[in-house]
Amino acid sequence: MSNAYSDLDTLKSPSVLNVTDNAHDGRLLGLLEAASRWIDGYCDRRFAAVHGERRFDGRGRATLTVSDLVAVSELRVRDASGRWECWPSADWLLYPLNAAPTEPGGRPYTRILLASGERRRFPLNRAGVAISGIWGYGDVREDAGMRVAAGSAVGIGDGTVTVASVSADAAIPLSAGHTVRIGDEQLYVTGAAAGEGATTLSVQRGVNGTDAAAHAAGAGLTVYRYPEAVAEACLLQAAVWWRERFGGPFPLSEGSPAADGRDVGGVSPTVRALLAPHRRRNAVLGV
Repeated sequence: MSNAYSDLDTLKSPSVLNVTDNAHDGRLLGLLEAASRWIDGYCDRRFAAVHGERRFDGRGRATLTVSDLVAVSELRVRDASGRWECWPSADWLLYPLNAAPTEPGGRPYTRILLASGERRRFPLNRAGVAISGIWGYGDVREDAGMRVAAGSAVGIGDGTVTVASVSADAAIPLSAGHTVRIGDEQLYVTGAAAGEGATTLSVQRGVNGTDAAAHAAGAGLTVYRYPEAVAEACLLQAAVWWRERFGGPFPLSEGSPAADGRDVGGVSPTVRALLAPHRRRNAVLGV
């Protein structure tokens, strides 16, 4: 999965590593990606918005526990004969009701409840519920203040996108590590070169389950944002690993049991504290 919870320019900034050259950009971006994947594993959840279908075991109840969910485009259920049936959205509700996974500070949906008065139950079978939609902790995006530059329409197979700011004051400086969206496509930025009046982004196309598509000049860009604590933990952990080239790993904190495996050398205790509220606590039965 190509994704990072922070970006290269911020990692290199004076407030973090204070790196002024480009000699190690590839390695530093790799550390951001590695820190992001470590965060996914430590928290047992992904903070990127991933499009696709997932299947779950039916439990014969009116409630289905699911992995982190932002939105549902289709819900299908397999009956005892093996036939799949699409259930209309009026038949079920996403919970918690006020999760707001598309808003800053929101959280994901984690359950699907059949609507009041509905006699259906999720069937008791293995992998009998198929849900298509957007998965992850949230889908929060900010207008980048940029558009595909005039005369620079993007083809399906293009590996670069040239963008221009609508207003210099409103534009967000994009750099490697950002994930942006144009139309329905997510693009992962692996490099950015500023030119006169425009910036050329090197990108991986159609990431996180989306499809590459053509984009006309003038198409707007939004940039994905992640929980502040997650973004900060990504920066800090990447910086820790980079600085470890010159020193040893973190020692165990005083009084912590060495045998429980929680305080692994090389992982900042501050990172663990930042991520503690975002760790998943409950298992999800699914495929």
